[in-house]
Amino acid sequence: MPMAIAGHRPERVGEQIREEVAEIVAGELNDPRIGLVTVTEVRVSPDLKHATVFVALTGTVEEQKASLKGLEAAVGFIR
Repeated sequence: MPMAIAGHRPERVGEQIREEVAEIVAGELNDPRIGLVTVTEVRVSPDLKHATVFVALTGTVEEQKASLKGLEAAVGFIR
């Protein structure tokens, strides 16, 4: 595999993960605490073993905190 292609693999995998997580959050989580959540970015380590998911939350500060708690509770399901 050429080095230029291998160098972009974490980016491609991150984009795929972002799309999948966005679908899960939008359609499969039934936690009433979770409001409007946008998955904005996913950063994947070069060895593809770890991913960090970034989200944008809307609503009041209290609603955002509740959404974040709901997402944290759903991490196992999303993973």
